Amino acid sequence: MSIAIDRLKQSSLTRRVQLVIAAVVVVYVVVSLANGNHGYLYHHAPLGIVLVGVVYGSVYALGAMALILIYRANKFINFALGALGSLVGVLAIGLVKVHGLNYWIALPLAVAVGAGVGALTERFMSWRFRKSSRLIITVASIGLAQLYGGFELSGSTKEHFTALTGAFSPPFSVSFTVDVYTFHSAEVLIVVVVPVVIAFLAWFLLRTNMGIAVRAAAENEDRALLLGIPVRRLVTIVWAIAGGLAVLTYMLSAPFEGVKPGVASNGPTVLLPLLAAAVVARMESLPVAFGAAVGLGITEQLVHWNTPDQPSFIYVVYLVVIVAALLAQSGKLSRAQESGTSSWSSVTVLKPIPEELRRIPEVLWTRRVLILAVIAAFIFVPHMWGPSNQLLAGFAIVWAMIGVSLVVLTGWGGQMSLGQFGIAGVAAMVAGNMVAHWNSDFFLVIAAAGATGGLVALVVGVPALRIKGLFLGVTTLALAIALDEYFLNSSTFPQFLPSNGVNRPLLLQRFNLNDNYEMYVVCLVFLGLAILVTMGLRKARAGRVLIAADNNERAAQSASVPTTAVKLSGFVVAGIIAGVAGALDVLLLEALNPGSFPAVDSITVFAYSVIGGLGSVTGMLIGVLFFKFLETITALGIYHEAISGAALLLVLAVVPGGVGQVVYSLRDRLLRVVAERRNILVPSLFADKRDTGGPDRSPDDEGLLIGALGGAPPPSNGADPDMPVEVLT
Repeated sequence: MSIAIDRLKQSSLTRRVQLVIAAVVVVYVVVSLANGNHGYLYHHAPLGIVLVGVVYGSVYALGAMALILIYRANKFINFALGALGSLVGVLAIGLVKVHGLNYWIALPLAVAVGAGVGALTERFMSWRFRKSSRLIITVASIGLAQLYGGFELSGSTKEHFTALTGAFSPPFSVSFTVDVYTFHSAEVLIVVVVPVVIAFLAWFLLRTNMGIAVRAAAENEDRALLLGIPVRRLVTIVWAIAGGLAVLTYMLSAPFEGVKPGVASNGPTVLLPLLAAAVVARMESLPVAFGAAVGLGITEQLVHWNTPDQPSFIYVVYLVVIVAALLAQSGKLSRAQESGTSSWSSVTVLKPIPEELRRIPEVLWTRRVLILAVIAAFIFVPHMWGPSNQLLAGFAIVWAMIGVSLVVLTGWGGQMSLGQFGIAGVAAMVAGNMVAHWNSDFFLVIAAAGATGGLVALVVGVPALRIKGLFLGVTTLALAIALDEYFLNSSTFPQFLPSNGVNRPLLLQRFNLNDNYEMYVVCLVFLGLAILVTMGLRKARAGRVLIAADNNERAAQSASVPTTAVKLSGFVVAGIIAGVAGALDVLLLEALNPGSFPAVDSITVFAYSVIGGLGSVTGMLIGVLFFKFLETITALGIYHEAISGAALLLVLAVVPGGVGQVVYSLRDRLLRVVAERRNILVPSLFADKRDTGGPDRSPDDEGLLIGALGGAPPPSNGADPDMPVEVLT
C-alpha cells in the first residue's frame, strides 16, 4: 500500500488527475448499479445529467485549451479570446439564419476565419506590444475585446441579425433519451467533433516537430531561440490554433446558449468556466484542463438539476474552485509561470515635484492656480448641463473613486484586482438597506459602506498573500461575478435588495439630493476626500512601505517592514474607498437591481485606470474620465464600443506608461526651464552641470583610457612620472 502511495506522489499531475477521474467514474457506476432507480444518485445525479455535463464540459475544454496555449506562448491571460470567438461565430450564424448559407459550409469556414483572425491578432500584438509588460498586454487584450465586440455588433446589424434567443438545432435530425435527459443534434455534434479536435491537438503537440518546438518555446523561450527554433512563427501558429478553438467553442455552444450579438456584459461570465478549468491545470497542462473542464461541466449540470430555482449558484462553485486550485498550487508554479507572474506589472510610481523647486513662487502659484481652475471647472461646468448629463457625471465620479482605490491597491501595492465593483456592490447593498429600511443618517450610511468595503477587501486580501499577479486578477474577477450573479440577485436573496427602491436622503437637513446636480457635488466632494487621503498616504510612511513591499519584498522584510500587514492595509484602504463609491452609486441609481454592479465594469475601470497611469492619481483621473465621457457620445451609435476599444489600444501603443506619464513629462520639462532660469541644480531633473569649464573627460578618465590601451596614466597630485603604475594604483 505504501509503495502505491509513493508512486502516486511521484507521478505527474496529469496522471494523478486521470486516476482521480477513473476512481470517481468507477464509484459512480458501482453505486448506481447497486441502487438502481431508487438510490440517492438516481434522484440527485442521474446518468443523463452527468452525460450532458460531460458533453458541455468538453466544449469548455476547447476554450480552456485555447487560453492555455496563448498563456504558455505569451505569459498573459487573453481576455479577448471569447470576443474573438463570438465575433466570427455570430457573423457566421447570421449568414446561416438570415442569408441561407449552408451550415456545413459555415462551420469549417468560421473556424478557418477564426484561425486567421487569431494569427493577425498575434501579429498586431507582437508588432506593438512585444516588449511590453504582462499588465499592458493584458489591458490591450481588454481593448481588443471591446474592439471585437463593436465589430460584432456593427456586422450583425448590417446582416440584419439582431438576436437568436433559445436553442436551435444543427441541420440533421437525431434524438435519443438517456435516463432523464433527451439528447438532440446539438449534443451529438459536440460528441462527434470534440474527440477529433482533441486527437488533432495531441498529434500536433506530441508527434510533430512543430508541436514539440511549440512546447519547448513555451517552457523556455530564450533557450529555444538559442537552439534555432523560430519562436515568433510558432507563436503565430499557436494564436491561429487558439483562434480556431475559440470560434469552434462558440459555434458548438451557440445551439443551446442562444446568440446575442454585441452583448459585452456576458463576456466575463462566459469566460469564467474556461478560466476555472485553465487555473486547475496551472495554465500549462492540456489533459488536466480537459479533465477539469469536464468535471466543471458535470458540476454545472448537477447544480442546475438540484437547484433549478438558483442556477447562479454555479458561479460560487467556480469561485471556490479557482481559489482552492490557486492556493493549492501557489508554491508549485513552473519557471515559465513564475516569470509570467512576476513580470505582470510595470506600474511606475511617478516622482513628485523636487524639493528644491517646491517653494519657488512660480511653481507654487502655478500649481495652486491649476488646482483651483480644475476644481472650479468640475463644480460650475456641470451646473449648466441637464439633469441626465449631471447624473452621468455623477456616475463618472464614482468610477473615478474606484480608480483611486486601484491606484492604492495596484499602482502602489502591486496587487491586481478585477473585482473592485464587486466590493462596491456589497457596500451598496448595505447602504441601500440602511436607507430604504431604517432611513439612516447619510454620513452613517457612508461610514457603514466604507467599513463593509474594507472588511470585504480584507477577506479578499488574506488569500491574495499567496496568489499574485494575473492569477489574483482571475480570483477577484470570479469574486465579482459571484457577488453580482448570486449574492446581489433578487431571486436568490430577495431580502438583500430593497424592493421599493432607495430614496436619496436629505443631507444635513438642507441639501436635497434628489437634485442630480447636488448629488453630483456630493460625489465630487467624496472624490476629493479620497484623493486627499490617498495623497496623504503616499507621503506618509505607510505609503512608502507599501511601495517598498511591492518593489522588493525581501529587502523590505530585512528592514523590519511587516510586509503582510502592509499589503493587507493596502487592500483595506482600497476597499474602504470602493465601499464609499458603492454607497454613492446606489444613491445615484436610487435602486439596487441584479446587474447593477456587473463584473465587466470591474474589468473596464481597471483598463481605463491603466490607460491613465496607475502610478499617479492625476493620470488615472484623466484616463477614467476621458473614456467615461467617450461613452456618453450618442453620435457614435453602434460604433461606440469599437471606437472605445480602438482608442484604448491607440493610447497603449503610443504611451505604454499611461497618460499620466505624458503629463508628468511635460511638467518636468517646464520645471527644467524654471530651474535653469533660477540657476538651481536639480539632480532628479537633469545631469550634474557643476563642472562646466573643464574638458569633456576628467584626468582620471584619461588615465583609465591610457591604461586600457597599454600605456601608463599621466601623473596626478604631484606624483613622480617615473613611478611604476603598480605603485600609483
